[in-house]
Amino acid sequence: MMILSTLITRPIKKLINSSSRIASGYYNEHLNYVDNGELGELAESFNKMAYAIEEKVQELEVDAERKEDFVTNFAHELKTPLTSVIGYADMIYHRDLPKEEVKNAARYILDEGLRLEALSFKLMDLTMLNKQNFILEQLSSKEVFQNILDTIKPIIKEKNINIILDVEDEYIKIEFDLFKMLILNLIDNSIKADSRELVIIGHKISNDKYFIEVKDDGRGIPKEKIDRITEAFYVVDKSRSRAQHGVGLGLSLCEKIAKVHKSNLRISSEENEGTTISLEVYIDGGNP
Repeated sequence: MMILSTLITRPIKKLINSSSRIASGYYNEHLNYVDNGELGELAESFNKMAYAIEEKVQELEVDAERKEDFVTNFAHELKTPLTSVIGYADMIYHRDLPKEEVKNAARYILDEGLRLEALSFKLMDLTMLNKQNFILEQLSSKEVFQNILDTIKPIIKEKNINIILDVEDEYIKIEFDLFKMLILNLIDNSIKADSRELVIIGHKISNDKYFIEVKDDGRGIPKEKIDRITEAFYVVDKSRSRAQHGVGLGLSLCEKIAKVHKSNLRISSEENEGTTISLEVYIDGGNP
């Protein structure tokens, strides 16, 4: 009777122990018990339940990571538009400007406020839902890049940076808010790399492709680190990044946005000489 009792109760004790471990947070706990009787069916049902719990926990962890990524990404992207808003507001407040200049400054403040509102939803789609099928509009490349430069006018004036814009006008197919965020991030990285001059090039290279290049004369990136700089939260110079409040998100986001435009970032750099980042987008008539 004792032997029979032990044979019956041993798998039940295993089941109790496994249930306790799952309750304690060990969600990958499963029973390894083979039996064709009712205890075997119970063990099989327990394992199905355990697998379902493990899968649900993994889904919750991924969802939590995406929410955290969204909050971090959005906080990171607040910086440039807020700097522009503060710069233009400061200009209106401290300087006696002609009515037309006041109106233009107020328009940039309004535009950046509206862009932030739209950007919050698009970043949610990009980081939380991994959405790729954004609607691409046909926009004038010259107007797009001029809008970007007008946005950062207070920043480049404060930092005393010379920007050379060499852009051939074509109707390029882009998601404006995301594309603007991409270029602003490239410019921001160049500023952080102590660049004093930036060259932005854009020209048609085929019937359906448009080439874009952002080139600076900053510190550059060590060759052994180039392959990693599009990783989220990776920073080349940690001490300098902390001083500049950097978190290593800019190029990670840029790579995602490039993929939205069916492209990839190409990065080349020489230490103490500068960095060049390029990509291609489709033009009017092209098929992304």
